Amino acid sequence: MITYEDELKQEAREEGRKEGKIEITRNLIKLGASLDFIKKATGLSEKKVLEIKEKLEKE
Repeated sequence: MITYEDELKQEAREEGRKEGKIEITRNLIKLGASLDFIKKATGLSEKKVLEIKEKLEKE
């Protein structure tokens, strides 16, 4: 039986992984990595990578 605490821990881990992928994507974009490489390295969709790139360019 999964407790509420276990559920919260799982959600926190998933959020951490998501944030980690976004940070890695930002770093790869800054380094000039190709879109295909970033998608393969992070598992993110092309749409998500392009969204991150667009936000990064606005900073």
